[in-house]
Order: sequence, then C-alpha cells, then structure tokens
Amino acid sequence: MSIEYAELLLERAKRYMHSAKRNFEEKLYDVSALEAEIATQLALKAIIAKCGFHIPRTHRIRQLISFIIENELLPKDLTKKLSELIMRYRSQFIVLERAREVSQYGATLIDNDEAEIALNIAKKLVSLIEELWSLAK
Repeated sequence: MSIEYAELLLERAKRYMHSAKRNFEEKLYDVSALEAEIATQLALKAIIAKCGFHIPRTHRIRQLISFIIENELLPKDLTKKLSELIMRYRSQFIVLERAREVSQYGATLIDNDEAEIALNIAKKLVSLIEELWSLAK
C-alpha cells in the first residue's frame, strides 16, 4: 500500500467525522452513527496501510485495533495507549460497531444516546490516530 493511499483513507475518515457531527446536530442519528463508524474504520485502516500492511477485510473496529497491536505497528508506549483506550471504552466500541448494522439494516432506529456514544468514541479514536500518524512505522 502506498503512503498516498493511506493519506487518502485518513482524509476520508476526517470527512466522515465532519459529516457525522453535522448529521448528529441535525438529529439524523442513524446516519451520524454510521458515519462515525465508517470514519473510525478508515482511520484504523489508514494506519495499517501506512505501515505497509494489506488491510484486513473486516468492518470490526476491535479486530482492526487488534491487528495493529498484534503486528506492533506502533511504538510500544503508543500500543499501550491504544490498548488502554480499548479496555476503558470497550462498551462504547461495541455500540459503535453495532451502529453499522443497525443503521443500515436494523428494524429499529438509533437513538440520540447511542448516536452520541458512537460519535464520541469515534472522535476519540480518530483524534488518537491523527496524533499517532507521524509515529507509525
């Protein structure tokens, strides 16, 4: 994977986050949560691509994070920071992962609380990825 492709993925992640925030403000909670989930995936995949790995074919955020940790794509202190983020916000990551399925195919709507959780955890992770960008191998 090229650095240009990795940068493109990160830029797309930022655009999805921007749109997720705007849609949340407009009370389009399903769309906001879905876009937050997509932004998170793209940011994680950007780091993986930047490090020269083929991106795993998964939509599972926790699997992507595990891939980053297991393949030691970040310096040890940053890997620890990422691991701690996952442990601390595990239930929020589950809500974020669930957002994709529910938003696209679910028989129920995502409410304000779920969308807010999805958006907030996505902001944390995308911000962390931006912070780690220059430090990734």
